Amino acid sequence: MVITVAQNKIHNQAQTITITNKVLTFVGQNGSGKSAILESIFQKYLEDIQSDIRVISFSSGSNECYGELFDKSIRTRRRFAVNNPTDQDLIENAISTFFFDSSWVRMLIFFSCGLKPNGKTAQFLNNKNVITHDANGVDQSTYLDFSLRVRKSYIEKIDYALTQEAIDSQFESIRRTFFHELLSKLIEQVYDPNYEFTDRIVKTKVRFHARDIITSLGNDTNRIFSFLAWASQYEQFVSRHHCKLYFNNLELNDFSDGEYQILAIYALIDLFDTTDTLFLLDEVDSHLYYENVQKLWNSFENITGKVITTTHSADSIILNDFNNIRLVNNGEVAPTLLADTILNRLEALASGLDYKMQIAGKVRYIALVEDYFDWFIFKELSSIKIPNFDPTVFDRIHYIKCPSNWDQTSQEFGGAKVNWVADFKKQNAQPETHRIFLLCDRDNFPLADIGISGLVNRSASRQNRIPIPGQGGNRMAFLLSWKRREIENYLLSHTMLSAHNILQQIQDQLPAASQLIVDNQGDNENVRRLDVKALLQPLYLKDNVTGISTTQRGVDFVKLSLLIREIPANEISEDITNLYNFFRDNL
Repeated sequence: MVITVAQNKIHNQAQTITITNKVLTFVGQNGSGKSAILESIFQKYLEDIQSDIRVISFSSGSNECYGELFDKSIRTRRRFAVNNPTDQDLIENAISTFFFDSSWVRMLIFFSCGLKPNGKTAQFLNNKNVITHDANGVDQSTYLDFSLRVRKSYIEKIDYALTQEAIDSQFESIRRTFFHELLSKLIEQVYDPNYEFTDRIVKTKVRFHARDIITSLGNDTNRIFSFLAWASQYEQFVSRHHCKLYFNNLELNDFSDGEYQILAIYALIDLFDTTDTLFLLDEVDSHLYYENVQKLWNSFENITGKVITTTHSADSIILNDFNNIRLVNNGEVAPTLLADTILNRLEALASGLDYKMQIAGKVRYIALVEDYFDWFIFKELSSIKIPNFDPTVFDRIHYIKCPSNWDQTSQEFGGAKVNWVADFKKQNAQPETHRIFLLCDRDNFPLADIGISGLVNRSASRQNRIPIPGQGGNRMAFLLSWKRREIENYLLSHTMLSAHNILQQIQDQLPAASQLIVDNQGDNENVRRLDVKALLQPLYLKDNVTGISTTQRGVDFVKLSLLIREIPANEISEDITNLYNFFRDNL
């Protein structure tokens, strides 16, 4: 499903959102614009009454924006359904875009019990042994107590309609709307079977049994909830804000907050899930313990419609399919999500290594690099150096920041990354991960210990291939290294440095035999080991700032990309080709 939505109150441009699987989950910090995007989608379909898509929006908290939009819409359209009908299409046009909040939960659960005896709601309640059915499977125990009334103004409208019908048999009477039809049947069922709309009904408490829903109101959920939306607006006919829902005399308030929340979502799915339904669910996992969070996401995977939801829950992020998660920033949805981004988001949501490792276990291909800066340069250089460069090689691999933390005297080369893999294995007995590439800075590591492909040679204390668990076998982590001191050394190009007037500063640090030459890769040990970071940083840092840490580089990536584009393919090291080929061949 592809949705194009207008600008929202945070992001001032239209954007296209693609839902490839059943679920799309927005993550982002408070104020990032997650709810604003959902509101924009909701408003789009609220205004488009001819759309083939049915939108069901639910917020567990109070969302005044949704409520105001929905109330305004149905208040405008209610003129055609109740007050003075003039267009038969609008008279019979049920609402197709709904907003539900906590005031609707009892009615949603109640109608789910009566209309969907085999649905998720009924199954949940059956498992708690709180409802009973007759031999035909009809719910005999669930009932709703609410207040009903018919005001004098409505009686007057009915009187007027009767008068006009007597004059003109084709008069588009309020009595012929489905609203009046369902109101009449409801009153006959719960108040007086002989009621004729000759007298008003003062506010009266009534009881509606789930077993009577279909015989009185039918089973068209759009019609039923359109009727209820109009009837309960300002509590003109039906009071939903103070109703009570009972299961064998057990009221819904006797359930936990988590059970209340999961029942609300189950009821929405039972009542509205079709192939053309789009659910917009804002933080539906709030108040849920892990067990119910798991039930929630499992239920979404089995629906026939689509779901867009938001979450702040680390448990929800872990239980989501990784490919269903999108980061929202300043009201804009990122088209894809990088593993490192979501792991940083998890770090803000929950402490503990297990959360990060469990989400990492959902990623098929991982590269552990110093930071995005390294990964970006590798990709840019590869795109120039490789004649048949395939960008999907990088698209399929998610980078994760993990420093090497290596020095010659006290640590094993790549030790921090190797330890990361060990922790990953502890937390993931059956991960979806097939490959983990541990790409390390060389620093002063011996060149002889690095193979042509970049694979670090096996030694007594070190393995270059580390098996990782998972079905099917042949899942591996590879210990790799640049052959140059660090990624910046691969930017040493005679042509590019000449253009920026710093070539001589580099040449002054190199012996005559190791000087940079036009159309030469400079693959010699003096170039490889040179410490060039301080000289190169002014070329790509924002505002020409130097001396900042590698974790806060302040890199201008547009400037960096343009800089790399000045490097001829012949002046890019063959190391880039060999490493690219190793990644490509192991996907």
